[in-house]
Amino acid sequence: MRLPIILLLLLAGCASQPAPKPIEQPSVYDQLTPEQAWQRGIELRDTNQLDEALRHLRSAAERGHREAQFEIGLWYMTGDRALPRDFDQAAPWVEKAAAQGQPDALAYIWQLYFYGKGVGQSDAAAFKWLTRWAGTGNPEAAYRLGLFHYEGIATPVDHQKAAAWFRDAGAEGVPGACYYLGVMHLDGDGVQQSDEDALYWFERGAAEGHPASMLAMGDMNRDGRGTKQDLSQARQWYQKAAEQTEDPDVKAAAQERLKQLK
Repeated sequence: MRLPIILLLLLAGCASQPAPKPIEQPSVYDQLTPEQAWQRGIELRDTNQLDEALRHLRSAAERGHREAQFEIGLWYMTGDRALPRDFDQAAPWVEKAAAQGQPDALAYIWQLYFYGKGVGQSDAAAFKWLTRWAGTGNPEAAYRLGLFHYEGIATPVDHQKAAAWFRDAGAEGVPGACYYLGVMHLDGDGVQQSDEDALYWFERGAAEGHPASMLAMGDMNRDGRGTKQDLSQARQWYQKAAEQTEDPDVKAAAQERLKQLK
């Protein structure tokens, strides 16, 4: 007995369908939550089990965990873990973390754009990310953003805005910001001219070990600006500036001033 034509067609259709694919089971890493995978990755990193640590970190990073994203970016930037140094690989991970406000990522991403490491060099992008970092209240970010306004990098020169950012940073003891505020008060540049305020900021910078601030303190005491003239104090400040090795130009200037005082 022949089967009805409709049934034959149905049977043929069933025979031509591919077998269903087996349901893929999540990896052992993805069975953990992103936070668990991140924490396990850090534990493994700290015991130098780097390959396994990286697998956990990638699992967390690919699912949007900002700390894991930055950690992988940092490994690529430094090249001192299980990965080669590769800014092209580092930059996307750092930027993903920065986009979620990860503080360390914000501290790095503007530099990657400013120096063109792993991304196209862009002062505008550096300024954007630096502004976002400064918005978190970080004093170092405030200082760097002040420099952008002071120098006119990706934004018009505006020494009043620069002074405002320097003041935020200087209040937290960032020595470079203290120095710039001293110079600006000395010249009345973006702020009201005041030898006393200049001395105050130079002194704060010098207390943080800033060589240029030490040199400036010597000049202030030598010239009697903001304080009474005191050549002995000037000599001490010049000596401190000359003893440092961070800035050869400051060192040379301090040594020259010491010769002049003699």
